[in-house]
Amino acid sequence: MKVFAIASLLLGFAFSSQAQHSVVLKTGDKLQGVVMELQDDVLTVFVNREKKTVYLRDVTSIFFDEYVPYDGQFMDETPSQTIKSADGNYTVEYKIKDRKMIQAPRLSNATQKKGEVVVEVIVNRAGTVLKTKAGITGSTTSDEYLLTKAEFACMGIKFNEHMTGPLETVGTVIIRY
Repeated sequence: MKVFAIASLLLGFAFSSQAQHSVVLKTGDKLQGVVMELQDDVLTVFVNREKKTVYLRDVTSIFFDEYVPYDGQFMDETPSQTIKSADGNYTVEYKIKDRKMIQAPRLSNATQKKGEVVVEVIVNRAGTVLKTKAGITGSTTSDEYLLTKAEFACMGIKFNEHMTGPLETVGTVIIRY
């Protein structure tokens, strides 16, 4: 019970500061990562961005190493948002932490090809898309025409400014042709 109370207190602080943690297990092993959740006596720790779950009964202690600010990498729990394309014919879905799309992509499809293209976008603090990569995991087509059109369209997207955020933020844009 004492370990649970200490872990709860430490975890409450961890959520507010997003600290990097060292979780020491009873086996002597040490997990270094970010503790994200304690629920039903199960500790969720992300080590190298991979989710690991540990039963609280197997933990001897948790140490706070240092403050680790958000580095701009895509986070799976980022909520999905939608916007109509510039021409109004397509619905565009996107996920990017702490950003809102203020200029939608201009989309067109001169063929009758169909599919869903997932595009990874890298956005700077000013909201400008710096780089795109179409066809990442989740895409339902590998058609070169649709991939090229999606990449090109995403270069024209504009997001809101976030001058206190990371230099570059990674997100995804989903276009359904």
